[in-house]
Formats: sequence, structure tokens, C-alpha cells
Amino acid sequence: MLALVVPLYAQDAEPTLSDQVKAWSRRLDSDTLDDRQRAESGIIELGPKALEYLPEVKPSTSAETKARLQRIKTILEKARADSAAKASRVTLTVTDQPLTDVLSAIEEQTENKLVDYRRNFGQRTDTTKVSVDWKDVPFWEAAEELFAKTNLEAYHYAGQANVLAFVARQSSSGEANPLVRTSEIFRFEPTRVESFLNLSDRSQRNTFLNLQVAWEPRVEPIVIKLPLDQLTIEDESGKSLTAEGSGSGSLDTEVLQGVSAVDIQLPLGSVDRASQKIATLKGQMEALMPGREETFRFDKLEAARNVKDTRGTIEVVLEAFRRNGDIWEASILLRLLNEQGALESHRGWVYNNEAYLQGPDGERIDVAGFEETYRDVDTVGMSYKFVLEREVGDFQFVYRSPASIISLPVSFELNDIPLP
Repeated sequence: MLALVVPLYAQDAEPTLSDQVKAWSRRLDSDTLDDRQRAESGIIELGPKALEYLPEVKPSTSAETKARLQRIKTILEKARADSAAKASRVTLTVTDQPLTDVLSAIEEQTENKLVDYRRNFGQRTDTTKVSVDWKDVPFWEAAEELFAKTNLEAYHYAGQANVLAFVARQSSSGEANPLVRTSEIFRFEPTRVESFLNLSDRSQRNTFLNLQVAWEPRVEPIVIKLPLDQLTIEDESGKSLTAEGSGSGSLDTEVLQGVSAVDIQLPLGSVDRASQKIATLKGQMEALMPGREETFRFDKLEAARNVKDTRGTIEVVLEAFRRNGDIWEASILLRLLNEQGALESHRGWVYNNEAYLQGPDGERIDVAGFEETYRDVDTVGMSYKFVLEREVGDFQFVYRSPASIISLPVSFELNDIPLP
């Protein structure tokens, strides 16, 4: 008897990524375990871009398919984050070309947008021409060289998401900081060393190092963590300069919206005057990064009570949608299922999540305000306010949030930082 072989897709056409994902997805609930496992592996092998084409989980979706889709999303989200954590690279050779053309080429190759911010500070913007010869150069190396050639420097507080602004260089020397080091998408710059002595209690003497951590603007961390037990600070003789009693805990810094760097103050304790420099400063930083953004939709709002929707490792619960005088309120809980510390005391990313009402004809009603109603180590409650001129009817409550929060470890090392 001849066996009937059913192809995954038509053999007379080159299958698109969408076709391949759909074909494998149909087999996630196959009758045989071997076929289900092969389908799961098949989607994972397609890589992070397959996330865009995974089927939506519906009430009718089988438990087997739900579980496998959950695993696939978790693995592919991690792969996406790992890929995003690699330095972007630039290949470009030009002679006497306008700065704007070079910036456009960098953005096209790296998805990093550089914005001229000089006019915001009343600085002159000229028609600078640039010559560069880059062959597979990391983004930060290209940016540093470009800024050096044009007497510019980064300005990290432009108030715009996913951009790196630049202004005329402010340093009196007109030169870049030679102590800067990079690690993939991150840039580390020691900017200031400060010492103080309490004259009323001279036993209180301390020194701090300000470390600025920046990242490629195409990404946007949520929290930067620096575990103190992973930090080594030594002078030129090998003596530890780490502050006494700072061997545990972590220096955590929430990333505010519209900035492209954070400043971390490292305690050095009482530094001996014989120490001339920090010969070695190295550590293992942890960056919490948002995963792919997902859309959570809730309908039948007047009857909705504790309706759950899970995407990736984020669960959103619509507790209720009710009238309060002239205002309608959507009360939700956002729960992080693989708690990474992103909700401990750093909730800015939650406040930035988008929420709105959408009518059957596409009409959109934006929030009139919101407030936090609950907080826990892995859960935050929010109440979103809406002004409606008619009954809620067929409106949907739409909520957009990253589907996961991913922890990204980053090693760094700085050397020969002068001490005052």
C-alpha cells in the first residue's frame, strides 16, 4: 500500500515565512507526540520573525496548542532579545558627504536614529561634510568617530523615545572622554569622581564615581541593575576601593521615558591618598528589557468581570468596566508571570502602556486619566478613566503591553580612571 504524504505547503511555490508558520501551527495539536514536537521545533527554527505570524490563542484553542505556543513565544522572545543585545554594525565609505546623509545611512543600517539637537540650545547648525571608511564597525564606534570629526557629542535627555540626540561638544578640551568603553549595545563612561569630608565628624569621608550607562537608541531598557557583589574596584596596587559594607544588594536605576542613558553613583568609601587611580573597575550589569508588544482586547464590557488574557509572560485581568458618575472606569491587574523585579519599585514602563476604547467602526476613545490602585512584587493594578457621550455598547477595551520582560546580563570593564 502506498503511503500518502501531505506536504506542509504547495511545492510549486516558494513558501513565505507566514506560510511556514501556519503550516507548522496546524500540527501543534497533531494526533502523534512526535509530530507535535516536530512542529514546535519547526517554528522555533524559523527564528524570532516567526512571532509575527503565530496564531492567536482563542477560547477554542486546545490546551496542548496553548502550552506549545506559550513555550514557542518564550523561546523566540529570548532569542529576539539576545539578537537585539548584539551591537549594530555599519559599513559605509564616503568622502566629503553631508552629515545628514551619513546619519541617514547609519539609521538605515542600524535602526538607530540620531537627531540634531543643536538648535534647541541656540547652537549653530552648519552644512558639515564628513569622510568615513567603516567596514562592519559597531554602532558606538562609528558614532564616537563621527562625533569626534564634527565636534559633536551625545545629549541623552531629549525627551524622545528611541533617539540619540547630539549637540555641539561642551568640554573645554574639545575632545572625547578617552575612558569610554563599550559592550555590545551598551556604552560605559565614567564622568565624575567626587570626594567629601564631613568637617564636624572627620571619620565621615567618602568618594563616589559617577558611571553613565547608555545604549543604542533602537532599544529601550526598563531597569538597569548593578549587583554590588559582582563589582570589582581596585587601585594601581591591587587594593580594593569598594565601599565597606556594600558587598550585597544592587544599585537599581529605572529608565525614564525619553532618555538614552542613566547615571549610576558607585560608592568607593574612604580612598587612601596614596591611590592615584582606579586601575580596574569591572562588573556584571543586568538590564531588564521589554519583549514584543502585544494587544489585549476585552469586549462585552458591561458584563466583564475578572476576564483574563495571557500573552507571553504577561497576564492582564480586566476586573470590571463600570460607570462612576460621568466617567467610565476600566480596572485592570497586570501580572508578570516570570517575576524579574520589573515591578518591585520600577513601574514607569507600566504607566507608559497604551490603553483606549475602540468602537465597532474603528472609533477610538483615549483615556482621560489613570491611577495606580494596587501594587505587589509581581502585580500592579491600574484604573483607566474614559469620558463617553453614549452607552458603552459594542466598545472594546484595548490594552497594549510588552508580552515579556527579559533579563539581559552585560559584562563591562573600565581601566585607569584618575582619582582626585
